[in-house]
Amino acid sequence: MALRSSVKRLCAGLGASSPPIGRFSQRSYASAAPAAASSLPEHVINAIEREASLPNADPPSDSQTTRLVDSQLSYMVPTYVRPPPMFERGEGCYLWDVENRRYLDFTSGIAVNALGHCDPGMTRLIAQQAQTLIHTSNLYHNPWTGTLSQLLVQRTIDSGAMSGAAKAFICNSGSEANEAALKFARKYGKSMQPDGSKHELVSFHNSFHGRTMGALSATPNPKYQKPFGPMVPGCRYGTYNDVAAIDELVTEKTCGVIVEPIQGEGGVNVATPEFLLALRKRCTEVSALLIYDEIQCGLSRTGTLWAHGSLPKEAHPDILTTAKALGNGFPIGATIVTEAVSGEIATGDHGTTFGGNPLGCRIAHYNLTRLSEPELQHGVARK
Repeated sequence: MALRSSVKRLCAGLGASSPPIGRFSQRSYASAAPAAASSLPEHVINAIEREASLPNADPPSDSQTTRLVDSQLSYMVPTYVRPPPMFERGEGCYLWDVENRRYLDFTSGIAVNALGHCDPGMTRLIAQQAQTLIHTSNLYHNPWTGTLSQLLVQRTIDSGAMSGAAKAFICNSGSEANEAALKFARKYGKSMQPDGSKHELVSFHNSFHGRTMGALSATPNPKYQKPFGPMVPGCRYGTYNDVAAIDELVTEKTCGVIVEPIQGEGGVNVATPEFLLALRKRCTEVSALLIYDEIQCGLSRTGTLWAHGSLPKEAHPDILTTAKALGNGFPIGATIVTEAVSGEIATGDHGTTFGGNPLGCRIAHYNLTRLSEPELQHGVARK
């Protein structure tokens, strides 16, 4: 916004009219005002060129977008620094802002909208289920929590991933899915060592597992951890893909190891098969649980349902977490576990108010069905 105003003033000072934003190329700018003849500072010239090259420049100060942002911003906790556009509509791969300008969405809601914005099938389903039953307490059965859990387990096994998948816990987000996984690992460790000595959790640098305190403690990034320290005790951090360090890192005190088969926020770092095989082997040796966080890399983003699906059974996890694309924009997550892990979780050990509600589970059931279709996966692999 400020940059746009500066461009207008500078163009006026040069005796030129303001360029039509979104239709002004660097080539036409160069022919109109050669940089060599300008007395403007270089950074100002660069700013003009950048502004002129943008198909959708920042909304001006008198726009509806600016009025809305200015009226709302003071009431919002400043957890994000957002760019000026305000999006109000989406369809497929595109978004439209308040000014009715179209954008190609490369972020997909941070790897969430795998079926695109406002998928017609999902939209119809939401309307239908909203007229039937949105929420009921987990104190009672509903038709969709178990149906989704069954589909998660069956499609996982059918895909060739997590051969021991047996049960699922449905929650509201990726952070909650990982919190459940870490709690399950701690409970499993206590069943192995009732004195509590088997309580350590291992994760890796450049990982991201969430912002709740347990998941945050397994996310060794000072930017996220420092403001909220001390972290949950008992967390150890290793170097991703460092096979030689595994034996020293994962010990008899380890109850669980959480790792992304492909790190997302850390820079799209891919775990080597040797690394994941070595982790699985070491976890088995010391009776620790291996947790794969596939919240971002799973659900067919790699062309297979799960990113680890091409690995042999000897590298499969005890716990698998998912979210993001599972809801295609609706908040939902899941923690898939083996029979051995489930056997250590007693009634009352964990729970959720909203997780597993009929609306969320029916949406996720639809999305998982679509995302596990071979045709879609083949398309992903081609792209």
